[in-house]
Amino acid sequence: MEEGAGFLIIIQIVLKIVGAIVCTNKAGELNRSGLGWGIFGFSMPILAMIIVYSLKPKIDWYEDSEKNCKQ
Repeated sequence: MEEGAGFLIIIQIVLKIVGAIVCTNKAGELNRSGLGWGIFGFSMPILAMIIVYSLKPKIDWYEDSEKNCKQ
């Protein structure tokens, strides 16, 4: 194996780990599954980072009509 090939493998592994960490953190900020995005970020880091940074936050709306009526 050439020196350049070993270097590229190391760069790929580092990119995959960084992609998984970045996607997991951003998914947590957006109220999305950190585990799922972490796996996706590890398998396809560049694509996953582009997609996760283009998402909007996931908001759960809770309707508490009795409480709102009494105020």
